Amino acid sequence: MHRTISLPYVVEDAGFAGVLSELRRRQSRVIRSAYNRLVEGIALKDLYQNLRAHAVGQGLHTWLLLSAMTKAKALYQMRPEGGVVFGGKKGLIDRTRDKMDPAEWKKRRLAPLVIEGHARSYGSQGGNHLATLDMTNTRLVLHAPGRDFILKLKLSCRSREYRRRLECLQARSEALRDVPFSVSVTETTVAIGWKDPGTVSKTGRSDRVLAIDLNPNRIGWAVVEKIGDHRCRSVAWGLFEYPELNRRLGLASDDPKVAAQDNKRQHELSILAKRLVLIARHCQASWIVTEHLSLPFRSKKGKVNRLVNRCWYRTGFVQCLVRRLEEAGLRHGQVDPAYSSMIGNSLWADLLKVPDPACAALEVGRRFLNPLARDAQASVPKPNAVHLWKDGRRVPERRTLGRWSQVWKELNKSAGDTPRRVRRRSRADFPFGPPRRPSIRETRSKVGFLDPRPGTSEPFGTNFSLLLAG
Repeated sequence: MHRTISLPYVVEDAGFAGVLSELRRRQSRVIRSAYNRLVEGIALKDLYQNLRAHAVGQGLHTWLLLSAMTKAKALYQMRPEGGVVFGGKKGLIDRTRDKMDPAEWKKRRLAPLVIEGHARSYGSQGGNHLATLDMTNTRLVLHAPGRDFILKLKLSCRSREYRRRLECLQARSEALRDVPFSVSVTETTVAIGWKDPGTVSKTGRSDRVLAIDLNPNRIGWAVVEKIGDHRCRSVAWGLFEYPELNRRLGLASDDPKVAAQDNKRQHELSILAKRLVLIARHCQASWIVTEHLSLPFRSKKGKVNRLVNRCWYRTGFVQCLVRRLEEAGLRHGQVDPAYSSMIGNSLWADLLKVPDPACAALEVGRRFLNPLARDAQASVPKPNAVHLWKDGRRVPERRTLGRWSQVWKELNKSAGDTPRRVRRRSRADFPFGPPRRPSIRETRSKVGFLDPRPGTSEPFGTNFSLLLAG
């Protein structure tokens, strides 16, 4: 599991601020240039020589240059098509509208000073070429080119767990020298990140998965077990509801209360990721399956567009979930979510008396255990098909839906949609007990839990491949 600890620090040397600002400025230019080169199509093996030949790569320490290349590679993996706004999209809009002066915009574009780790580094301590961790004196020694700076870490009495983890990291770096740690430095904080080699992997049953249906206001989960060819059963299901975290405050976007609401949403979703991993391990699931969502950003007004484009912390939740899966020894899978909610509500909601979006999670788990045989010719686009938005931009290529649209047409030839079985209409008794709201230990939490008692449902499932073949 990858861990990151961010702490404030103080430096007694008055010249550290100028050195840090100059190093950040040079490395930020390299990160931007390296990302643009990768988008243009240059090979990663030729990137170093290209940057060294350019003005941005001259005069910078070799390890800082390699660290900048690693950062640019990570950005390219997230956005290979380009379009990353260094400094933030909101800051760019404010700069174009003359709401931000050039000095502030240049400060926004500065990235933290990134120093990647190296396990077998030189010196008495391994882990990083240009940083030494000294938890005996609660400090981090930064080896700048030609000069060392001592960063005194601020650890209060409430940070005993942070101190314990950093002491273990220092001991392992000095003894085994097999755990590299990266350092990210800003004007006020220093972040130390490393991959904990820690726990023993635990595997569950290969025929049991925990499927998740993601929505802006709620998350549905279901433990699905395979019991034969194209047949499954539900072991347990539940809902997490948090519409209060997405409530419109009616304040400016730069108001501190809006930022506090965003931070609260991210914190609550990280807690939900931890809870889902615990449920998967308790139910002996070997996989956690999510939807493969790739929604293009469209600047339109409306309640739905606000939830999807502004409030939906989808990528951050999945990344946090994947990190916890690595520690728990579980695997992560993705399936095509096309028509999963419609088919789930149409077939499994009334049969299993499961509300939306838990029934969509059941359909996601069923697709992972019993995938649909795809027709390769069904996903081939037309040769002259060119789709444009109203402003003339090209619509990004959408992931193929396979033949799920044909499945939906066969199941509902006359209906355009199926009414979703919302939770408040599910008054009948569930096969494995009525819903209940467990006690929440954190009284300030704004997430509602709806967990039924554990049990097993009747078998369900359909061979959609035979349906299309007929």
